[in-house]
Amino acid sequence: MTEIRKRAFVGIVGLVSAGLFSLGCSSSSSTPGTGGTSGHAGTTGSTAGTTGSGGGITGSAGATGTGGAGNTVGCAASDAPASANIADFTSADAGIAAMYGIFTYGDIPQPTYSVAGNQVNIMDTVQTSAKAHYQGFGLYLNGNVAGTDCVDGHTYTGIQFDLSGTLTGVGCTMQFSILDSEHADITASTDPKSAGPMGSYAPQLAISQLMSNATTFKVPYATPTGGSPAAAVDPTKLTGVQWQLSVPVASDGGATECDWNINVTNVKFYN
Repeated sequence: MTEIRKRAFVGIVGLVSAGLFSLGCSSSSSTPGTGGTSGHAGTTGSTAGTTGSGGGITGSAGATGTGGAGNTVGCAASDAPASANIADFTSADAGIAAMYGIFTYGDIPQPTYSVAGNQVNIMDTVQTSAKAHYQGFGLYLNGNVAGTDCVDGHTYTGIQFDLSGTLTGVGCTMQFSILDSEHADITASTDPKSAGPMGSYAPQLAISQLMSNATTFKVPYATPTGGSPAAAVDPTKLTGVQWQLSVPVASDGGATECDWNINVTNVKFYN
């Protein structure tokens, strides 16, 4: 299993055979493009992801701490989303719902992204080396303006999104994760909603094939697997979603690179 430093997403054993994840996929007319993925749910829209193996988030410890008097560990509360929409990338604010935002993560360097044509295009080129690299793009979810509340999405089945693009390179892989408070490393994350122990990372779903035409993925909360702690995503304590590029350790003296170019749109809760 690919581990992420998270924030982020690894295969569906028994549900993915060859090609695309088969659960809930349907063809879409969205324009094909380029893109990328993976990180840790942030409270602001800049960079907030994680890299490495083992799923820990980069950065300093969250503002909530781990036990002082009066401190709240994890979600101060959980609030229902105002609507099913998370981001459709159509308007001046990228079509991202209020109190949600974008984050990126990675160490060499982080992915770049641009919003145009009703989608976000994510790109990254990473040379393989003597260490594995974990690069990502995601959307953080805050339940309140202060960023201390999680989002309670339990009335929905899971997360839906449209995806297209390419990933090339030997051993290069891509994962998707639904992020929650209990899988966020409280010792490394800057997100005050984090409540997981050291080394925590979110369950993952392998994206084993990309298409030039957009494909709709519907991912139930219970489908991503392999996180730490070994528990399913808690839909009552959601903090974000992310797409991750995992770059393998070089076996060829660094001659291989991973080229990631994906498009994401229509990110929403679904029933």
